[in-house]
Amino acid sequence: MRRNIARGLGILSLVWLSGTSLHAQGFSPAGMESLMQQKLWFYSRNAAGTVFDDTRNYSNVKVGYGMERGDFHRPQEGEDTRHLNVSSEGFLNLRDAYVWGEFSFEQRNVHDAGYNASVTDPFRGMPYYVVDSHLSKWRSQYYNLRFRAATPLYWNKVAFGLEGTYVASIATKQRDPRADTRFYTLELVPGITYNINGKHKLGGNFEYASIKEDSRMSNANNYVDQDYYELYGLGVAVKGIGSGRTANYFGNRLGGGIQYNYNVRKVNVLFEGTYTVKVENVEVSFDDPRKDASVKERVAQAALSLYGRGNRFSHFFRTGYYYRHIDGIQYVSQYDNSDSQNGWMDLYHSIRSTYRLKVASADYSVSKNRGDEYSWKVDVGIRYRKNKDEYLLPNSLKGAENLYWGLCGKRNLSIGNTHNRRLLVSAAAGYNKNLSGSYRYGGSHADYLTVTELETQDENYLISDFYRIGADITYSQQYSADKKTHIFAKAGFDYVKTSDYGFDHRSYITFSMGVNF
Repeated sequence: MRRNIARGLGILSLVWLSGTSLHAQGFSPAGMESLMQQKLWFYSRNAAGTVFDDTRNYSNVKVGYGMERGDFHRPQEGEDTRHLNVSSEGFLNLRDAYVWGEFSFEQRNVHDAGYNASVTDPFRGMPYYVVDSHLSKWRSQYYNLRFRAATPLYWNKVAFGLEGTYVASIATKQRDPRADTRFYTLELVPGITYNINGKHKLGGNFEYASIKEDSRMSNANNYVDQDYYELYGLGVAVKGIGSGRTANYFGNRLGGGIQYNYNVRKVNVLFEGTYTVKVENVEVSFDDPRKDASVKERVAQAALSLYGRGNRFSHFFRTGYYYRHIDGIQYVSQYDNSDSQNGWMDLYHSIRSTYRLKVASADYSVSKNRGDEYSWKVDVGIRYRKNKDEYLLPNSLKGAENLYWGLCGKRNLSIGNTHNRRLLVSAAAGYNKNLSGSYRYGGSHADYLTVTELETQDENYLISDFYRIGADITYSQQYSADKKTHIFAKAGFDYVKTSDYGFDHRSYITFSMGVNF
């Protein structure tokens, strides 16, 4: 049912986006990139700031295909991955309202993925799931629908906005013990902005999200029981045999943010700070639920963005900080089959593990203006990342600290005056330097594969030095001389190389084509 709803909404969004093309501006790929870079409020959590951004109409539809291959990946990721995606996006200025929408669908086939037998995404901050020892295929579908609606300024002072997101996914493991998982998130973010005097603006937003995932394990061959491990963090696990378990993940997230914007003729600055709290529970079995664990996640973020456009050059700078703290809570339960109460009773619960992540980043780009486009562009960036995980008793520790820098250069070549033909060429390089990190297990059953394979291999990946190189090329032109619609085709390649801990490389190839209205 949810899949049909998502597909229906996707079709409606495509129809709506096609309708906007009658009024759209028509941008080349470089022009679209330049437009989106200067829309600072668009990347905030407050839709009410839309009125302060560039409000020209645009829309696009894109189809893409990608491949990943190589042994340099986290243990739960596959050796070989293929994905097909379709997406559409559009913005419409209705004068008395601003509306933006986006829909995307992705079909992902993963080969030889290991150490996950129960959840769609083992990296989403939920440490309680089931793993097994068998490499398997995973087939997954992802649906993402987002919208933004905002008012113009009322009384030249106040604007209101609303952002909504619906994310749904279906993932199935193709080898015993098999898994069938359904995940969704529904999020609403209302916001308000206040124009102080034209140069200074203030904003605030509130957000609420509902999270749910159904996980069902089974065996196709009922004559052979399978070993599996229920994870409780950093390698701590309970071993089982059979067809696995069913689990119900559900929770809510609440939070808010504030924004300050300073904007003069050639300089636009936006600061934003947000804070959210999420509580998600894990219950085993749908028929007779037993509360197994829960997480309490707190996330604080801050970002400062600056955009400046002169007669010849445009500059963009963004720095950000991200902090996430997760408390892993485990429960002790007892089954009560008395007449007054029939079911599981929670006797005791406590925080047994913590997970901390810090990320700091800075990015700068400069481009040479050419109308709505750029003729060339240079991007530089640096990112510091540190994670520190701990299982409290018996004590286990896992951490990694890395510094990554990247450089990218782009050249937008004009290869013909007719039909506005363009060739956008990009080359990028980056290097990751590990600063520190280790994994130490202090619990029982140190011979379990959750310790010797899963966590050890994951730590080796996290503390590896590597370099990355990549390039892509995009050809675009107007559909016809008298229409501003641009068609484009793009091909890209990335290569990641390391020599640490027996890893070798990972390669990425992508192809896409689409239309900018």
